[in-house]
Amino acid sequence: MADSDTAPASGIYLGYDRDGLEAQYNLRASHPDRDAVYEAFRRRSERFRAAADGRYDIAYGPANRQRLDIFPNPSPTAPIFLFFHGGYWRALDKSLFSFVAEPFHRAGWTAALANYTLAPATTIDVIVDQAFQAVTWVRSNFPVAERIVISGHSAGGQLTLMNILTDQASHGAGTPPIAAGIPISGVFDLEPLRHTTINDLVRLDEPSVARNSPIRLIRPCPIPLLVATGADETAEFRGQSARFVDKWRAAGNRAELFLADATNHFTVLRAFADPAGCFQKQVWSFLGAL
Repeated sequence: MADSDTAPASGIYLGYDRDGLEAQYNLRASHPDRDAVYEAFRRRSERFRAAADGRYDIAYGPANRQRLDIFPNPSPTAPIFLFFHGGYWRALDKSLFSFVAEPFHRAGWTAALANYTLAPATTIDVIVDQAFQAVTWVRSNFPVAERIVISGHSAGGQLTLMNILTDQASHGAGTPPIAAGIPISGVFDLEPLRHTTINDLVRLDEPSVARNSPIRLIRPCPIPLLVATGADETAEFRGQSARFVDKWRAAGNRAELFLADATNHFTVLRAFADPAGCFQKQVWSFLGAL
């Protein structure tokens, strides 16, 4: 099926057959520039780490990959930006994305990036729980921080929203509030992935899709969202964000939807961290209105 914003009513998911879903969600083959983009991310992240006073691989849980990199602000009340990387829960590492912390760190925030155990070594239920543990650790170890903003890219966008949709009371009283979420190019309904080769490692079934799809868990929630995608992403990645925002607003919640011009699923993070770009300006406008 061609990439379009409308699809016929037949098919496995919103009119797409298996080949169509594979083309919409499995982006490695359709983005030959991906490795070059990641190499640029690696170099930029290394430069930032070399200049920043970071604390690396801090354990927030018992598993080997339950580790955080933290770029602290000296003030204990500084707001916190926490980022979860993507990779369809099966690949990548926080160190590749250190650069996304740079604009927040320069603005006086404490910035943190989290790893988590990757599929197929564990299930998405465990990964979601580990993300919850990362947020809990940050809140407990920065108890007088002004606020926490959670963000993540692709699979990290799903982890961002699963945290926000979790009962906040379970985090404990007297800890900094989760003030906002910024999911970027997220997957909010996991059902289409179940019909792609991505599921060879992630191993989703119908119950795990239901438990871990943020769009199916929407409820009244006071935490505002900035939901972003690249304007040049596939129709389904744009559609996932648009459908989620529609349902989030229908529940009486606040959300902004932002399309980053001339960016795809991989280059959107470059725009996110560009201090002179429209995406970063949108981020600060959104945060300034909290």
